[in-house]
Amino acid sequence: MNSPKILSNVKGISLILLFTLFSTAMAWAQRPSGEEMQRIQDAKIAIITNRLNLTPEQSTGFWPIYNEYSQKRREIHRAQRKIINDKKAEGKTDEQVLNNLKEVQDLKQQDLDLEKEYQNRFLKVISANQIIELYKAERTFNDMLIQRLKQRQGKPNE
Repeated sequence: MNSPKILSNVKGISLILLFTLFSTAMAWAQRPSGEEMQRIQDAKIAIITNRLNLTPEQSTGFWPIYNEYSQKRREIHRAQRKIINDKKAEGKTDEQVLNNLKEVQDLKQQDLDLEKEYQNRFLKVISANQIIELYKAERTFNDMLIQRLKQRQGKPNE
């Protein structure tokens, strides 16, 4: 019996089902509800889990660190968007605009510092190759999310 192949097929089917649930959730509303956000989060977890191929021991150590890391990154990214969206350049002096740009750069540096800090923490529970796979999985998920949002925006509300 070829159990690795079967396991791979089961993972693939699971991802397809989660992606379908995710797609359906995104199509129902312009702004995702709490339930839809949970489905999105579940899809992200499935993609990361599949891509990293975490052992049960790794999973136990990895997810609390990853969740903390993700929350801190979201806070930094929200702050960047707030500066960019709330502090429009119209009617401002060059000095004021440069100060806003500096704030964004400082937040980008905080994001890089956070990545370095958490990379060291991740290395205590997963391998360097798994960290690379984590970054790839996040990129894959984000690309899928953006694609789904673009598709949803392109269609009139039904």
